[in-house]
Amino acid sequence: MARLTTRLALAWARRHARRFAPAPLAPLAPDSTARILVVNTTGIGDTLFCTAPIADLRKSFPQAFLAAFVDRRRAGLLVGNPRLNEVIPYPGKFKKVLATGKLLRERAFDIAIIQHANDPDVVPMVARARPGALVGYASHTFSNLYSIKLPPADRAGGAHTIDARLALTAAVGAAGTHWHMEIFPSEKDRADAAALLQAQGLQPGTAIALNIGGSMPSKRWPPAHWASLVHRLAESGQRAVLVGGPDDALTGELVRTRLGANAGVAYAIGKLSLLASAALLTQCKAHVTPDTGLMHAGLALDVPTVALFGPDDPKWTGPHPKQKRVAVIQADPALKGEGYDRRRDKEGVLMQSIQPQAVLQALQMVVA
Repeated sequence: MARLTTRLALAWARRHARRFAPAPLAPLAPDSTARILVVNTTGIGDTLFCTAPIADLRKSFPQAFLAAFVDRRRAGLLVGNPRLNEVIPYPGKFKKVLATGKLLRERAFDIAIIQHANDPDVVPMVARARPGALVGYASHTFSNLYSIKLPPADRAGGAHTIDARLALTAAVGAAGTHWHMEIFPSEKDRADAAALLQAQGLQPGTAIALNIGGSMPSKRWPPAHWASLVHRLAESGQRAVLVGGPDDALTGELVRTRLGANAGVAYAIGKLSLLASAALLTQCKAHVTPDTGLMHAGLALDVPTVALFGPDDPKWTGPHPKQKRVAVIQADPALKGEGYDRRRDKEGVLMQSIQPQAVLQALQMVVA
């Protein structure tokens, strides 16, 4: 079914491109009042990545109308973003297509910048709304609809995702230099985080946040390693608070079992929203985390961070090279072996190789 829907979408795109040939696009002037749509309908990390180009567009075109088209589950990450005039939720693959398309058409966008869109209905839906021009990468499935098609990002050469996204804003005349992600927890988010720490007997700025989550087993650090790190922190007089989403409850219990009753660790797993969890990180001394959405949220708030990477390349999706007070620990890629597939790695063989002592040493460096 997925292949069929993609083929149908491609057939529609070819007809649309013949009927409405992509028009040339000149760079915008700094005083432009253009209506610009930033399209990113994928995960938490990708949504946070796109906040850098959103800020870049706002700084470059302060009078423009700027909207974001994002997955409905990630819209909360952008609703409080002062750079944006509007956040438009993407309902999900082939859901509410006509209603969403109508809404996009009513907005009469001059430019749509395709930052990241995997589902086969997204770009056709945006194109059907007839913006003046679409901008994206030539490697994208629907690039025949684009007025500007950039070459693929040089991932092998060490390019970072954010820099690749900024290349798209630069293509429409923006500076292309605002690399820092942004996130804006509300006062309630900050109050919820402060209340949780207080209830756990922790003073602001003292605890080490340990994010035990991960989108798949191959990205998760083993419970035994987390428990070992908690004990090592306790030996040096530091308390830890375990953070994560509701899906991380089982992992949290596995860590708790290994710690015993007197470990002195605090638990925030599943107790806060993502934005409140991000606010909690700012009230901690540092953050130890695998490659997760919360990692990027912490980086957006400049929390001192130790980032643990297994199967993925931190040069592409890790902390930006200009990010300060951050350490990256990457498992040896040679451990992948021939035919390694991170989706089938249920044991997290790469993450197992990252030792707690190495994490502790990196942590001491970022908080020094």
